[in-house]
Amino acid sequence: MDKWFESKLSELEKLDYYKTPEKSKGLKLDANENLALKKDFIKKIAIKAAERQDLREYPLQQVDDFYLQLSKYTKIDKKYLAIGNGSDQIIDLILSVFGKEKRVTTFTPTFSYFIDRCLLYSIKIDKIPLLQDNSIDQEKFIQSAKKSEIIYICSPNNPTGNQFDKELLIDLIKNFDDKLIIIDEAYVEFASYSFCSETIKSQNIILLRTLSKAFGLAGARLGYCIANEDFSHIFKTIIQYPYAINNISLNIGSEILRNSNYIEKTIKVIKKERKRILDSLKEINNEIKVFQTESNFIFFQILDINKYEHILTQLKKDNIAVKTIGRIKDRKGGHIRVTIGTKMMNNKFLRSLNKVI
Repeated sequence: MDKWFESKLSELEKLDYYKTPEKSKGLKLDANENLALKKDFIKKIAIKAAERQDLREYPLQQVDDFYLQLSKYTKIDKKYLAIGNGSDQIIDLILSVFGKEKRVTTFTPTFSYFIDRCLLYSIKIDKIPLLQDNSIDQEKFIQSAKKSEIIYICSPNNPTGNQFDKELLIDLIKNFDDKLIIIDEAYVEFASYSFCSETIKSQNIILLRTLSKAFGLAGARLGYCIANEDFSHIFKTIIQYPYAINNISLNIGSEILRNSNYIEKTIKVIKKERKRILDSLKEINNEIKVFQTESNFIFFQILDINKYEHILTQLKKDNIAVKTIGRIKDRKGGHIRVTIGTKMMNNKFLRSLNKVI
């Protein structure tokens, strides 16, 4: 008897998987959440959203309301928009529908969840290492992309935090109009530019966005994509689940979008703190290499691997959780990604770091 199910489980067990942050009782700077956004502000919106819901009913009006507010915020007609249970779910659906027997070109390091889902669906993936300054190796990337059907670009990139030269990416898009190009803009609210205008004029670009980062709704699981009218319609009517997002999350999302002016104020605070932390890290000494970032986190390299381990030990001792990237191919030492929090949080992180450096 062919035990195909057991065989498949054994095969899946060997795959890598997206590792969610560990629970932390201390300072949580490992998941790029918007901790500068006041907890009470979100709490009031959530309570209000829950109180006006009849959870016996499916989300219908709530979906329409959310699309209306999303359209106002993005200044894009809703015919170019499609929503999902976080942008992660949209990635999963795109790959499961369009990725079969296809090849993907991306770079590394980048958003590990995307790579993991490619492996889950047995999609061939070519990962071009970023250069030492986190820029794209243009020649190698283009050579790989010529052989692929799908291109994935995270902008700003996670975990490195940088945006790539926009003109370079525009040239890539123009030269590969026969490919499906997925541009992940999860952190775009903190960045210098967006590909929004290029996307709605294109037939082959899907732009991914989320309310988990700048809008502080990581727990509500709300994401969306911007694409041409044909894709958006097919995604909403055929690919997406009938009721992918619950009533409460949709209402919370609509209300937070109505308060986008307040969100923009917290983004300014984060950008100001981002500059302060970058400047502080650059002043420490030549043991740390800090990279320019266009996101709500800092990515830096500790050139000595022993010092890297000492820093991680000290941060753990001080109950500060950060994202440990570790060794990156052909680079010295180890790498850390740390979320930009409030001024008090950031000061605590810097103090802990200075104990070792």
